[in-house]
Amino acid sequence: LGLLGSRHDAAQLLAACGDSVHALYVAGSFLPAHLQGRADALSKLDFLVVQELFETETTRHADVVLPAASFAEVDGTYTNNSGQVQRVRQSIPPVHQSRPDWMITDAIARALGTEFGYEMSASRLFSDIAANVPAYAGMRYPALKDESIPVQAKHEVFAARDVSGHLQTLERRVESFVETEDKQAWTPAVGHELFKPGTLTGKTPQFHLLDAGNPKPPTVLVSPLYQLTVDRSLRRASVTAAGD
Repeated sequence: LGLLGSRHDAAQLLAACGDSVHALYVAGSFLPAHLQGRADALSKLDFLVVQELFETETTRHADVVLPAASFAEVDGTYTNNSGQVQRVRQSIPPVHQSRPDWMITDAIARALGTEFGYEMSASRLFSDIAANVPAYAGMRYPALKDESIPVQAKHEVFAARDVSGHLQTLERRVESFVETEDKQAWTPAVGHELFKPGTLTGKTPQFHLLDAGNPKPPTVLVSPLYQLTVDRSLRRASVTAAGD
């Protein structure tokens, strides 16, 4: 694996494929913008491992795909862009042979002779994070049991920046718009149904029934649940939470 031990962006990695980089282990996928004009870069590798949830252009070139579990299939924590750490709980069991990302990494480490000592426990993993990542110092996994009360990580806060130049550029672009042209206000079709839970869901084996268009089981703690349909011709039976 070339370029090991130094940081390189996606474009540099793809440019080096087949030259100084002969194998890659990719957690996730390259974005379409990364692969634009470089569609054949991954085919130049001798070996490609991709850890992913979905089939993508990156997995199409993979020699091995490690199936990662989705957020609904894992226990652990989630840190948002504001540095707020929140518990997440498994709603459905992992589908087929998928595993949480950290379990896949742990299994590979054990195969290579390294023991992290997580013992298949999200709590042990979080303890390791709290002990080694300064922003999480002092945090305890049990203290995050109420997912409605996140804990603020101690991430470095950057000083305020002067963005007036960027704002002026945007203002000039807006002023240059032609008023007589048609405005594009349509929503791209990203799928005919989207579900948006207003709160985190409870752990229940019936959760997958919602995706099949069934009424909300009384054991699923979702309120409210909105169904957004892009293509009305594909609308199924309405699915709403009690009280909507």
